[in-house]
Amino acid sequence: MNILKFKHLIFAFGSLVALTFASCDKDSDSSEDIIAKNKATKEEGETFLLENRSAEGVVETYSGLQYKVDTVGKGEKPILSDSVTMKYVAKLSDGTIFAKSDKETLLLSSQIAGLRQGLRYMREGSKFTLYIPYYLAYDVNGRSFRYNGSVVTVNSYSLVIFECNLLSIKHN
Repeated sequence: MNILKFKHLIFAFGSLVALTFASCDKDSDSSEDIIAKNKATKEEGETFLLENRSAEGVVETYSGLQYKVDTVGKGEKPILSDSVTMKYVAKLSDGTIFAKSDKETLLLSSQIAGLRQGLRYMREGSKFTLYIPYYLAYDVNGRSFRYNGSVVTVNSYSLVIFECNLLSIKHN
């Protein structure tokens, strides 16, 4: 009886070891590949912002956020504690859309830093394009979004672009 238990234990242990090695992803990126990809993404964003800085109508803030005023509204400007209702398209620098809404109400203080900063320059009725560097967006962590039935990943160090129409402000 003890030999039978021992054989079962050996079989279970062997199966566990085999399963562990079989589950290793041979296609996963090495540390060097990830570092190279992050460096390339960061440099791409920096180059985009450097070139965009001289585009007509683009303003750069002290933090590195860039924005372009498409339409000037006549309403109030939001403060950090406000909720804002906005229409927006969020995309990567290559044009890939990762989020979009025709009308969404958001608590300004819970948004990424670049969106918080950019919306505070806007008045109700304004349309701006915000060019947000990685450190004011999803930083070194990146983030995945579900958009149009697919998962779109904003990689670490990615510049993001928000086309925003500030519809209304609710003071909280």
